[in-house]
Amino acid sequence: MTPITALTDPNQLPNQLQDQQTFDANTAYMIDMFPERARQENALAAEMMDMVSQAGVIAAGGAFAIPYVFDTTITDADPGAGKLRLSSATQNAATVMRLDLTSAGQDYTTLIDTFDDSTSAVKGSIRLVKQGDITKWMTFNLTALATPSGYRNLTVVCTDSSAASPFSNGDALMLFFQRNGDKGQDAVGSLQLLGSATVGAAVAQIDFLSIFSAAYDKYVIELQNIMPAAAAALRMRLAVAGAVDTSSSYNLLATSGSASGASSAIDLYQETGTFSTMTVEVRNANSSGFTSVGAQGSYNRTVAPIGPTAIVAEGGYRGTAAVSGFRLYFSSGNIATGIVRVFGVKNS
Repeated sequence: MTPITALTDPNQLPNQLQDQQTFDANTAYMIDMFPERARQENALAAEMMDMVSQAGVIAAGGAFAIPYVFDTTITDADPGAGKLRLSSATQNAATVMRLDLTSAGQDYTTLIDTFDDSTSAVKGSIRLVKQGDITKWMTFNLTALATPSGYRNLTVVCTDSSAASPFSNGDALMLFFQRNGDKGQDAVGSLQLLGSATVGAAVAQIDFLSIFSAAYDKYVIELQNIMPAAAAALRMRLAVAGAVDTSSSYNLLATSGSASGASSAIDLYQETGTFSTMTVEVRNANSSGFTSVGAQGSYNRTVAPIGPTAIVAEGGYRGTAAVSGFRLYFSSGNIATGIVRVFGVKNS
């Protein structure tokens, strides 16, 4: 706070005990200093209004507020009583925030351990503000919380900041936390994206061996531009308990007629070509009897007759346990390119 100095010295102000010359001089001085006094009072009022404004901004920070002292050390260890640290020297690149469990003599363990209670993927938002200077701040999304002894590691993503590294070692900070609401229930029959994969370099297979669960009994697998490195047939094997089943429990799929005999895999398409689009449905995956598999879509045929060709096929898997996932591969060679997305249809 800037002090007021104008017209504060009684020896420079007029009073009745002074001789006429001193009285006149002090009176003239007082009149001259009135504008300076007003300037200083206005400056003080502006500082007070700024403090009120900062206090209002800080008070609006969120449901929880904890004071901390910033520590620039980035190692994974207890920051020390009342301290907070980040996992990167470039503060807005940090992916972990480390909080001591005590601050200003208070134990905040129970409070901090509620930070990840939301069932949403983003548990809540965190705002760090330097005390006394609200122009220095950072905001984060919190996605997970770990509980090492004596402190907590918060998995975070920086969403914005006043600078790349706004805080200095020893800065007094306020941490504000606002919890997100719980995730809503998925509607029965709704389609939920469970996972995806993009092939950027040649791979032998694409595995989703443990992506199925009891929450879904039908799965829709979208294949986009799945291309072989060389001419080959596209095949699928199903997994049980996370392991691929290579037994002869499959019926081959065909573009016409019915498939016969047993096989060690499902042929999604037996001719060679450059696949453009295909949707594969896996039905009754939670059964220990028969799991149906269907394929529908089209591909760009590369052998005579050249041109787009439809794919419509049905077949299945005669397993003895629920199916946990699948593997895609070609009968020979690698998968050169492609995108796979896996959706589940919600059970009742």
